[in-house]
Amino acid sequence: MTTAKTIAFVEPSFYGVSFARVAFEQGHRVIAIVSSEENPKKYGYEGIYHDLIVADIRDEQSLYQAITESAYAGKLDALIPATDYASHLTAKVAERLGLRGVTYEAALKSRNKDLAREAYAEHGVPSAKFRKVKSFEEAAAAANEIGYPVVLKPTNCASSQHVFFINDEAELWKSFNAIVDFKVTYMDFKVREDYLIEQYLQGPEFSVELFLQNGDAVFAAVTEKLTTPLPYFVETLHTLPTPSHIGRQDDIIRVAIDALRAIGLTDGPSHVEVKLSPSGPRIIEVNGRPGGDNISSDLLVLAFGVDIFEATVHFYLNQPVGIEKKHVRAASIAYVTAERDGVLERIEGFEQLLQHPNVIRGHISVAPGDNVTQAKSSDDRLAYFIVASDTPQVAKQLALSLLERVKVVYRNQEAVIA
Repeated sequence: MTTAKTIAFVEPSFYGVSFARVAFEQGHRVIAIVSSEENPKKYGYEGIYHDLIVADIRDEQSLYQAITESAYAGKLDALIPATDYASHLTAKVAERLGLRGVTYEAALKSRNKDLAREAYAEHGVPSAKFRKVKSFEEAAAAANEIGYPVVLKPTNCASSQHVFFINDEAELWKSFNAIVDFKVTYMDFKVREDYLIEQYLQGPEFSVELFLQNGDAVFAAVTEKLTTPLPYFVETLHTLPTPSHIGRQDDIIRVAIDALRAIGLTDGPSHVEVKLSPSGPRIIEVNGRPGGDNISSDLLVLAFGVDIFEATVHFYLNQPVGIEKKHVRAASIAYVTAERDGVLERIEGFEQLLQHPNVIRGHISVAPGDNVTQAKSSDDRLAYFIVASDTPQVAKQLALSLLERVKVVYRNQEAVIA
């Protein structure tokens, strides 16, 4: 019988809702620290928390003060970030409160891609050539030095927001003008005015789902990713475990662990994105949290019976962390995207595919009459469904074949075609 603890989560949202659910179902007292009292309804965790504390989650002192002036001052057993954007601030506040967690420096590097790239270079972790830039002139010089094609991206954002594939200086000029106008990201966090010009890495893409203790992996699994055609990088299919390049899994995992050690993330969950380039695995980015896109909430559970969120709650409570594969199967999640901009009439064939015996569930996030766009970031995806099977090869092929049966129908499509 688990002794009930008091656990505060900073802004549960997206993958972070699973943290609140696990803690609530374990019988702990769940406190949500939120920027608005409307957020439990907005992010879908009504009924799985006990109390709210309202604070400016973008400000360390506001978070600290909200806790110390609440009824839970001195009574929290854990303080856990439940959104990427507040992870470094949460780490700092946890340090001030004397609670267990990831170090502030490690969380800061995992949130800021330039700091992470500098750490990889310092520790000899293979990643992409890069330059941090503030102006178009600096960006153009960096691109010429690295060599086209290059990638331009913000240093502190997520979900492929304003990530540009660039072939020449004319494209760089257009993209740089767009990125400097991008001032605010999710939850009103400011976009830093430092940007990265990076070498474009060739090769298939993977993520590594990890849980470290004292710098060593107690759990590791490799997920294969498929993305939209260039010039965008939106993820459209995840398969766990990977059905391809199976003989390179150990190399991919090793580089991911080296990257985590380089930035000081030696304990807890992480989601590391890797390209298998012709010269070997190279780091795209590190996230000091469980994988989103339903990888941790669904695919890990279906494939291995592993609950990373439960293990993470135990880590923050300084309790024994047990992560053991209960079975070995496979799962895929496929995303429906629009091939062009328009007004949605319907997503044809989606309800029928949900009847397939291997489809676990699905969700449509748009409605008839909504404006839809060619996917430029994860926010532009229209729907998803999850399949399970005995092998990753079958799971992937089934997901792709079902995806081919789905058609995005646009309003007035016949008129447009005519």
